[in-house]
Amino acid sequence: MDEELRQRTKATAQMLFHTVKGGTGFETWKKIDKDLARELSMFFTGKLYSREVISQKQRELFAVASLTVLHRPKELSAHVHAALNVGATRREIGEVIFQQVTYGGMPVVVEALDVFVDVLKERGEWDG
Repeated sequence: MDEELRQRTKATAQMLFHTVKGGTGFETWKKIDKDLARELSMFFTGKLYSREVISQKQRELFAVASLTVLHRPKELSAHVHAALNVGATRREIGEVIFQQVTYGGMPVVVEALDVFVDVLKERGEWDG
């Protein structure tokens, strides 16, 4: 195993997801197939998510947009955490979610906003 890739994977995962209570899908993957979980993590987190073509903040805002439209609340929660962890503001995340009404409709936006509020509450950052 490439030690540099392993370290980059761990560092990127820590930066993005350290505030996610209960972890991300990786813990479930490991229970099913530990070797495959490691390979998937090395690719997604170590190679794809650590690329510097766009900023981590941009990457996470794009993930929030995609997961909103795809209606993937569990993954959306993890990536709202990640977006906040890499410097996206609450206003930016809200705006990205609102923008998705054009592509996914109001129901997915309303549900994504609920996920967003839940993340803020979990982090002790909800003041509404």
